[in-house]
Amino acid sequence: MKTTKCCIIGLLLLSTTPLLAQDCVDYHNSDGCFLDRQRGYKLYSQSKSAPISIDDTIEFNIVFYGQKDYVFSLCTRQDLYPINFLLLDPVTRDVLYDNANDRYIESLGIGFDATRSLTVQINVLADKKTLSEKEDDVGCIGLLLQYKNYRNVR
Repeated sequence: MKTTKCCIIGLLLLSTTPLLAQDCVDYHNSDGCFLDRQRGYKLYSQSKSAPISIDDTIEFNIVFYGQKDYVFSLCTRQDLYPINFLLLDPVTRDVLYDNANDRYIESLGIGFDATRSLTVQINVLADKKTLSEKEDDVGCIGLLLQYKNYRNVR
């Protein structure tokens, strides 16, 4: 009876290992996402992480408050780079920024005078993988957002 219980518990643990490996909830807090502490930026609570496959596009809707500078940083596994991200107007869906025009940079600094919402659309391109390697490959994507208040200008 003890052997049967041990085997069942062992099988349950082994069967949940892939699920635990894809827990992306705090991926934006991993070592791969760079937090800029030297210039006074703070972690913004609307930072996001999610599982992503190469064929998927994910979107995050984020509110940016006025009178602040923000830094967007995206990170994933090394073999899933480059990352393509677009900043979209959430109402008109107009593309306000596409990092493909800047050779897929992974960080972007931006400031807002007034509060506004943006949609961040993300997909991983995995240029160095073959077509067969891209099938069914799921990784994590992290969108690390940092902010600091504008300096008082007199």
